[in-house]
Amino acid sequence: MTGQQILVIGAGSIGRRHATNLSGLGARVGIYDVNTAAVRDFCKNTKVSAVSDLNRALDTGGYDAALVCTPNHLHISCAQAVADAGLHLFIEKPLSHSPDGVDHLVSTVKKKGLLTMAGFNLRFEPGLRFIKTHLDPTQVAFALIEFGSYLPEWRPGVDYRAVYSAQKSMGGGIILDDVHELDYACWLFGYPAATRSGSGTFGALEIDVEDVADIQLHYPDKLITIHTDYLQRTYTRRCKIVLKDGFAIEWVYGDHATFFSDADERTLRYRDTFSANDMYVDEMMEFLRCLEEGRAPESDLANAAAILKIALDAKKEW
Repeated sequence: MTGQQILVIGAGSIGRRHATNLSGLGARVGIYDVNTAAVRDFCKNTKVSAVSDLNRALDTGGYDAALVCTPNHLHISCAQAVADAGLHLFIEKPLSHSPDGVDHLVSTVKKKGLLTMAGFNLRFEPGLRFIKTHLDPTQVAFALIEFGSYLPEWRPGVDYRAVYSAQKSMGGGIILDDVHELDYACWLFGYPAATRSGSGTFGALEIDVEDVADIQLHYPDKLITIHTDYLQRTYTRRCKIVLKDGFAIEWVYGDHATFFSDADERTLRYRDTFSANDMYVDEMMEFLRCLEEGRAPESDLANAAAILKIALDAKKEW
């Protein structure tokens, strides 16, 4: 998986992570950000090249693909520029903060025959992959999914109130910020027939977006409930899936996944070997493989658009 030339747009934490991992996988990587000083500082001790002119890089830079790692409200305009230039596209979650421009982007990608991938790294978490491999979704009665993490601790050294997560105008709020749970729910169980939600600003974070949300995904044969928040100081990410026969499946992020039955327990334990960055490395490996093989990724632009619609439907009820 060497020789691919990849442009990373956005030098925030996720952009820098992807650029580092892609370079480590043998890709030739350039990175662009409007904050040119941040780009220069990052590139000093890496093999990643600093890009100063985005339009020139897209038009004549010789890149095979680009990663969109900007704040949410800039995703679509940036991705559209990438697609117009005829480059394959990886776009970080969520696809956007509104439906504006999504249909045009989808149309451009289809017309130009571009490969697209959405950045839902939990699909590469060992326990969730174990569940995906062994779960029969037709046997599920209900599931309880939870994510909670204290927003002020997300980006050490940065005023959380100044970043997009905390600002409505930039596509912030826990519902869009944590579409990971929505995505893996749809990955495991399929897209819901209907969505219900309740959310609000209940903490003391001094932000103008929802910091707590509960979303119900309704299916003809099952009910999936997702709780997500910016408030819990103890990081929490887990789910319980209860089957129609009463037995359950339990997952705790970075730790284990267990299938309970009347016969035995099947458990995958991986706490001692788990590294969060491995998910992102595996994600980039899959993207590079898809580019090399001309194969569509499992989570493409169409899936990202579907997840965005569910998230926006949930936000409308706030």
